[in-house]
Formats: sequence, C-alpha cells, structure tokens
Amino acid sequence: MLYYLTVKSQVTRTGNRSNRKSPLLLPAEVTNRIALDCEMVGIGPDGKEHMLARVSIVNEQGDVIVDCYVKPQETVTDYRTEISGIRPEHVNKGVDFKTIRELVRQLIHGKILVGHALKNDLMVLNLKHPKYNIRDTSRYRPIAKKAGSFGTPSLKSIAYVFLREDIQDGSHCSVEDARAAMKIYMLFEKEWEKSALPTWIGAMGSD
Repeated sequence: MLYYLTVKSQVTRTGNRSNRKSPLLLPAEVTNRIALDCEMVGIGPDGKEHMLARVSIVNEQGDVIVDCYVKPQETVTDYRTEISGIRPEHVNKGVDFKTIRELVRQLIHGKILVGHALKNDLMVLNLKHPKYNIRDTSRYRPIAKKAGSFGTPSLKSIAYVFLREDIQDGSHCSVEDARAAMKIYMLFEKEWEKSALPTWIGAMGSD
C-alpha cells in the first residue's frame, strides 16, 4: 500500500516552513483499527528504565503494516533478551527513533488503537492517543471477568483462554502480541463498541 508520510522541511530564509509528502510503500492496508505493540530494552544504571527497541503495527486482518527495530537513543544497559528477544545487532541497524515515532504518530491518527497495556507502548514512543479511540485488552473488564482474572490479566493468559494460542513461549514477539490483541478485541468488538459510544458522544460534545 502506498502511504504518504508528511515530512517537515527546513525553515526557509523567509522564516516559513512547508511540509512535503514523502511516498512510503507499506506492506499492508492501514485499516480503521490497528494494533500496536513494542519491545523495550533497559537503560540507566540498573537497566530498569524503558527504551524503545522494536515497534510493530498490524491491521484488522493481522497483516503487518510496520515492524522494525529502533536505534538506541541512549546506552543500553540491559537488552532483556530472554524476554524482549532483542540483541545488539538488531538495534544497531535499526531505524532512527524520530523517524519511526513520526510514522507511528501519523498511522494511528484518527484510528482505533488496539493493544495490551498500551500505556507502556505509547510512553516509550512519547505519543498520546485519545482515550475514546483506545481499546486496551488489559483494561476492558469483561475480558478479565470472562478469563477468570481478579486483577489485570496478562496477554499470554487471555490469548490462551480466548484464542487457545500459546504465545510468548520464550522471548516476546511484538508482531505476535499485536496480532493476539487484535484477535481478542475482534471477539469483543460489538459489546466493546456499544460501551464506548457514550465516551465518543462526550468527547465530541467537549470540543
């Protein structure tokens, strides 16, 4: 699919800035609902701070729109390879953070964004998304209730309960996780969207 990424140009001598459209060939259609998942590595003295290392976006059919590694912005102190699957050779040849952040920002704009614990993914991307357009499988109570969970369910547990899929067997894969979140959302779509309608009305009325 041919997608046009809006690129900010340099400020001209007159002080004006003009944007240009840069054609970008994406491998799949950008549907109205897309799922996002990120893998992170650790930074800081103890490696507990999060930094983006891989970002994946899939469409409603589970087709991959974006899947790329991201160059470190700071020194990585813990690659968390056992969990993240990330190794130095992956991120060293990755995409620049600002480039992928801008692409993700434009792709999710105006879209229903699906994922699991999306707060974490948006945080490492330094992005915000309207709450009324977020469908987070970790926070939708009917999912936890039907899965028999009294707290926040893990994606691994609900993927097995509702999809009979054994994901995250070893290190995580952001494409696999995004696909699982989308599949689970689609199972609850009708009920979920009915409950989201009042939020939509409230958001529109506050403009």
